[in-house]
Amino acid sequence: MPVEAPAAPPPPEKPPETVKIEMRVDPPAPPPVPEKPVTAPKIEMPVEVPALPPPPPSRMTTAPKAPAKAPSLVETPKAPLPAPAARPPAEEPLPPLPPMPPELAGPRGGEPRGALAKPSREMRPEEIQKELAEAQSEPVATQNLVGMGEIGIVDEVARARKAYVRGLTALKEYYTARGNSYKLDWANSEFDALVKVPKIQYLGVAEIAGPELRPLRHIDAADKLYEEGMQYKNYPAMPYPMSDPGKDVYLKKSLEKFQTIIEKYPDSDKIAAAAFRLGETYGGWYFNDYARAVQCYERCWQWDPKTPLPAVFNAAKIYDEKLKNRAKAVELYNRAMTESNDQDLVNQSRDRIRALTGK
Repeated sequence: MPVEAPAAPPPPEKPPETVKIEMRVDPPAPPPVPEKPVTAPKIEMPVEVPALPPPPPSRMTTAPKAPAKAPSLVETPKAPLPAPAARPPAEEPLPPLPPMPPELAGPRGGEPRGALAKPSREMRPEEIQKELAEAQSEPVATQNLVGMGEIGIVDEVARARKAYVRGLTALKEYYTARGNSYKLDWANSEFDALVKVPKIQYLGVAEIAGPELRPLRHIDAADKLYEEGMQYKNYPAMPYPMSDPGKDVYLKKSLEKFQTIIEKYPDSDKIAAAAFRLGETYGGWYFNDYARAVQCYERCWQWDPKTPLPAVFNAAKIYDEKLKNRAKAVELYNRAMTESNDQDLVNQSRDRIRALTGK
């Protein structure tokens, strides 16, 4: 069999030729230089700063001062000075002050008490020491007041009370007119406190009048006051708060009526009866002022020895039951037995004398 020769291998393929491509690369551009920001020039306006008061002296060390800022290299343009501010319109003048009450004025009338006076000469050291000692000493009553007696001193206290009220009232009106509410509150607070302070009546009207008054004539005005006083005294009211106003309000009004009779009409035929009603009111459940009550009863029989009112017996009963003065009670009970026309009071007086003396 014919043998076929193997086929020759195909010729090897030529590798593809590479094509060189040359690329031109430009060098990178340098980065852009940042532009400097343009800053607006600073314009400094002059500001007026009020001067501070000098600091109080202190032992503490002061804080170190902060270092001063370095001057700027950039020249700052100066701003024009501001125009001066217009002056405010002149205020209207205040109205003139009212005249000061005489009791508040100083020795020269127009200058208030407590105003600083310029010394006429330089004081010596011993004079200064004496003035300091007097300023720190306790106030004492002047010799003039001490020599007035009880009635004069009590009258002076009453005048001082009225002057105090007038002064505070004038001060309140002054602050109200000027709209000073802060000091007006002070004046109102002091005035309210003064009103609440109890005003002691050191002398009653019967005590001041003395024992020499006599009922000499009939006076219609005194009769009217006596009638009104009895209406207030006997008004059917209960103590506060069970009734409003309470019984005490009516009793105080009755005292005013009876006292006015003695003060304004000392020769009226109602003075003894007014003194008796004062004794009843002072010795009653509200006032319980037994010393003043027996004094009013005493004025009753002193001013009218023939009074039909039981002033002697009532005074004896207070000495017996309230003041516990047995000797005075027995004395007045004996007097009531001999002078009274009321047999019931005579019997009561005899029984109390027996109980107090055993006879």
